Amino acid sequence: MAIHKLANGPITLRISGIESVEGNFGAQTKFSGTDLDGEPTDVYVSEMTAMRQLARLNLTPETAAGQTVRLEQVKKDGKTYTNIDISDGSAPAKSAAPAVVAAPAKKVELPELVTLYGQCVKAALETLCVACENAGVPFDASAIQAAAATLFIKATR
Repeated sequence: MAIHKLANGPITLRISGIESVEGNFGAQTKFSGTDLDGEPTDVYVSEMTAMRQLARLNLTPETAAGQTVRLEQVKKDGKTYTNIDISDGSAPAKSAAPAVVAAPAKKVELPELVTLYGQCVKAALETLCVACENAGVPFDASAIQAAAATLFIKATR
């Protein structure tokens, strides 16, 4: 079984199992499965990072079996982060052409931003609040603000 190091690049893996192991760097999560070439492969990720990323995808080590995921490391502000995302199992498109730099976005005026933020608050109220009330989970204004801000940031990027 091959071991893929995420420092060598991303990998798409159809998961056959996930288990906690003690590695050279402490508690790790071993993702076992097959890569896009059908080769059996293991990928080791920090246990805390792996559990956080699986939770973000609404998966557990038990429910992830059979899923196809893309695991990668990204560097931002001098730090290395591990991302795990659901994949359709196809290889990412490779291009020999250099990356195209997008044109600068047009400046959005304040009244438009205020309207958009209002829509985000309304959406947060309609989704988060209703879901929390139905589940009996307490929430407060900061939860609504955080949900609205998340929507607003995503909408403006």
